[in-house]
Amino acid sequence: MKFQTPLPLNPGDKVAIISPSSGMPFLFPWVYKQGLNRIRETFKLVPVEFPTACQSPEYLSQNPEARAKDINAAFSDPSIKGIIATIGGIDQIRILPYLDKELISKNPKIFMGYSDCTNLHLFLWNLGIISYYGGAVMTQFAMGGGMQDYTIESIKKSLFHPPIGHVSAALEYSDADLDWADEKNLNKKRPMYPSEGWYWHNTQEQVIEGRLWGGCLEVLDLHLSVRRYLPAFEKLYGSILFLETSEEMPSEGLVYCFISALAEIGLLQRFKTILMAYPKAQFCNRQPPEGREAFILNQQNAVKNALKDYNIALPVIFNMNFGHTDPQIIIPNGGDVRIDCAAKTIEFH
Repeated sequence: MKFQTPLPLNPGDKVAIISPSSGMPFLFPWVYKQGLNRIRETFKLVPVEFPTACQSPEYLSQNPEARAKDINAAFSDPSIKGIIATIGGIDQIRILPYLDKELISKNPKIFMGYSDCTNLHLFLWNLGIISYYGGAVMTQFAMGGGMQDYTIESIKKSLFHPPIGHVSAALEYSDADLDWADEKNLNKKRPMYPSEGWYWHNTQEQVIEGRLWGGCLEVLDLHLSVRRYLPAFEKLYGSILFLETSEEMPSEGLVYCFISALAEIGLLQRFKTILMAYPKAQFCNRQPPEGREAFILNQQNAVKNALKDYNIALPVIFNMNFGHTDPQIIIPNGGDVRIDCAAKTIEFH
């Protein structure tokens, strides 16, 4: 399957700002405004707010077709060169029936977002369009106390200078939250934790290459049930699965069952490797019952145990910096990756 790489952006380009999932900009406009300002000042782009960008959560929930209309319009508008989601949510799958496949296929553009935006990333993957997993207006762009250099570099490579090329582990990371209701937090930096670096499991001294496919585990779990928007399994043969988990903090049992389900339907055996992000292990001062550190270890063990139980010696690289922790590597969904297990290096092509 041949993939299209959208044209890179240039300073001064217009980018569509859309809310394909939840309505957080409506509830926390000061956070949203800070994100837009960073798009202007740090990246020299011109954000164009589409009609549903700042609608209320109630309106967006009741009008999935309106959200899809913004996406169709953003792809069709020749003045718009890229598209950035404000944030994720829980129901983006409801907009997919209203998206215009033919229109979007003829007008490939950079799309950036993550979490519930896994839905749109799956849709674009099925059309053969590379998209960029990570970087939302309300989170990475609006980061309290300033954007993190690691994230800025990755976003700039994705938007302006693809392919991203060599990536490395962040020296520190955070899954902590600062209350958006308190405007003082706009200037406050969140606590950071030392990173243990990537953890390589089941790897030999081989070089692995393949096309990236994946996203938020909870959203992919929904799609395993729905089976309407997954690609034909043969198209995933030889690809690289990337996974991360959200602030829902799924239990080790759910993660084990997800990996087991992939094995049961014969999909897990088609992947060459799994890239697994650091899990978000706290949310709004709430931690899992076993605590942060045990939760992180339990998630790793859930993946390893599922592979062992199905006798699948699939290489897994844990503790990667993408998804719901910061700073972020932006993942080129549908792009190619080269993993050198001997040198412990990863390059996105």
